[in-house]
Amino acid sequence: MRKSIFLMLPLLALLITGCSQPQTKQTKVNSVKPTTESLLKSASKTWTFSQSISSQQTSHGVSDTLTASEVSKIDNQSSWTASKGTLISTSVKYKQISLKKWQTDMRQHFTKSAQAQIHLMTVPQINAVLKKLGATVKVTKLSDLVFFETKVSGMTLPQGFIASGHHLYAINIYYRDTDKTTTIDRGQSFTDTATKKTTSAIALDRLNGTWIAPETTTSANDTGKIMIKDGYLYQHRYDSFERSAIQSLGDYALVSLNQNTIYAAQKVNAAQAGYQLTSKSVASGDSIGYLYLFTSANQLIRIGQGVTTTYQRTNALVAASDLPQTDVTIFEQMATLKPGEVASTITVKAGPPIVGMTDSIKYLTDATAGQINSNDPVSINNGTVTLD
Repeated sequence: MRKSIFLMLPLLALLITGCSQPQTKQTKVNSVKPTTESLLKSASKTWTFSQSISSQQTSHGVSDTLTASEVSKIDNQSSWTASKGTLISTSVKYKQISLKKWQTDMRQHFTKSAQAQIHLMTVPQINAVLKKLGATVKVTKLSDLVFFETKVSGMTLPQGFIASGHHLYAINIYYRDTDKTTTIDRGQSFTDTATKKTTSAIALDRLNGTWIAPETTTSANDTGKIMIKDGYLYQHRYDSFERSAIQSLGDYALVSLNQNTIYAAQKVNAAQAGYQLTSKSVASGDSIGYLYLFTSANQLIRIGQGVTTTYQRTNALVAASDLPQTDVTIFEQMATLKPGEVASTITVKAGPPIVGMTDSIKYLTDATAGQINSNDPVSINNGTVTLD
């Protein structure tokens, strides 16, 4: 009997030791929101439209059947840019707010009777939209999404946002009762432009020369030839030479670029063509709306009207037959003759040269670029230009 007791003591001690060990509870933390907030704190990160999801809504509620909306990337020009926690779209800045504040501020813009008709999407409904958009993440509660309102007026965005990988997801969070069947937006996805081909800064003096697009079918409006000289891009269209400034975007403050609607629109155009327009890019534009993006000192990509055209620098010099020195002199001296303005075009027909004057030829940042203020006839004698 005593031997049996001695044999049981070690077993009893083992059991007591095991029971006395602290029990650690495994808690799974959803990293969706921290990941989103981290990506939104980037110095500058842009997502361009990828796809949109919708569903039917009836008097009985929102349908669980989700369909891809018939919206093309070319038709939908929307994009989002994150800059140090601020979300920007078409120069409007949005600040992050809590779910509670978002609900309060959102409802303030509706009458009391209308507020009673507002319903928030459920977690399963949100996850269904995320899955349809191709997301690999899920939310466990509404507060996993990030919410925004305008910095100035406090107008809330109707979506909650999730950033994951190279994508930004904007999920519509609420809907209102309706008596008839209608189609409602459920969410959109946007793709990070970091997935596109990158460009880097290039010294402007390395771009001088003649550039040819071999695949271009030449016409009076598009000769397939570009001349670059001393930071300006020249083209011949019909009876005119047109000039635009080549811009090193690194010369501009990042905050200024992020708030610029012209830059934002061209950034989207570049992304849709498979390229990045960034604060390090060297690029130009023109009166038609094309974007000219230099990918190297010997290649540029023209993007616009759904078409991408490649130009190669074929000569480091510009022939006088392609760009007469007389025209270059007129372009240069008009800034002195009409202070505060620059020459945009020179047209020669039956009479003297007619110079189209504008406030700017910086097409990537100035909304008024290329808008002609006046058409001035000029004369040039011994290298000196005078107004007629």
